[in-house]
Amino acid sequence: MSASAAPLEIVAASKSFRTPEGGTVTALDNVSVRLGGSEFVTLLGPSGCGKTTLLRTISGFESLDSGDIVIYGRNVTDWPAHKRPVNTVFQTYALFAHMSVGRNVGYALEIAGQNQRTIRSQVGEMLELVGLTGLENRSISQLSGGQRQRVALARALAAKPQLLLLDEPLSALDKNLRQKMQHELKTIQQELGIGFVFVTHDQDEALTMSDRVAVLAHGQIQQIGAPEDLYKRPANLFTADFLGESNLIPVEAAGGTAHLGDGQHFPYSGLEGRGTLMLRPEELSRAAGDGPALAFPGRVSARYYTGKDYQLELASETFGALQASLRDDGAVPAIGEAVTLYSSLQNLHVIDEVVA
Repeated sequence: MSASAAPLEIVAASKSFRTPEGGTVTALDNVSVRLGGSEFVTLLGPSGCGKTTLLRTISGFESLDSGDIVIYGRNVTDWPAHKRPVNTVFQTYALFAHMSVGRNVGYALEIAGQNQRTIRSQVGEMLELVGLTGLENRSISQLSGGQRQRVALARALAAKPQLLLLDEPLSALDKNLRQKMQHELKTIQQELGIGFVFVTHDQDEALTMSDRVAVLAHGQIQQIGAPEDLYKRPANLFTADFLGESNLIPVEAAGGTAHLGDGQHFPYSGLEGRGTLMLRPEELSRAAGDGPALAFPGRVSARYYTGKDYQLELASETFGALQASLRDDGAVPAIGEAVTLYSSLQNLHVIDEVVA
């Protein structure tokens, strides 16, 4: 293993599957990704986007039609799954019900022929890491969902993989436990200092846990970057629309100025021609503020209380339906009330695509 090599490089990976009808479906289309150091990278996208296929080609459970998988400088594209220096935590956990917690965690070490002293030491270390010390002799059937998830994680880490792959391992947990495990997984990853590749369709999960997020659709990476960059500066309409709520408003840019359909305009030095202004709901407010702002008049057509704020839908004659997130300050407009919302020019982000 080269100390200077990247934990993972995926180079021009492509994979297609035959359909029952005799056709083909492209799951991966020339995908390239590189992990830098001990990163937590999340593959995010809707069902069928290719994220699980990509994970399975890294693990060796699926073979590529073309392209390469390189782990710490070693091309493992043709290596079988059991030879690759990776381990996987599955959505179903895949625990052995007839084995105790300790036997589950130490199973890979037993198969590798490790002596019992080493196995006991490593199992104890892993159970301490995931907060299950003292449960070595507990049966799997006696564990809660969160405890089973921890056993699966400990088992995957016991063999000290160079890279850990996680295929939606939190999807079966309830909301509160899921949020708790998100923070615990990130803490464990930082303590171990190894790369994690995490698959999810949950946007909040991806934003919370990741150093970088790769948004996939149609077998291709639409954008990869830090969560804040993807959320605030999406590169295309798919990322803007998929990642969180977005107001997508047509604009026309010329001569350093972008124009809205109602005649409002703002300085913009990017594209020339038609594009789309993206505004997140939380970027709209009832006050214009001290600086220049865009105004969006309309009438409240729906209002939902979330516990932290109110989500409003504003019916605008010019801009259609707009989404806004307003703090519960006692002055949130009622359904049917006419209101004007504002966005500071600092919040504006224009995408070089035309919204339908």
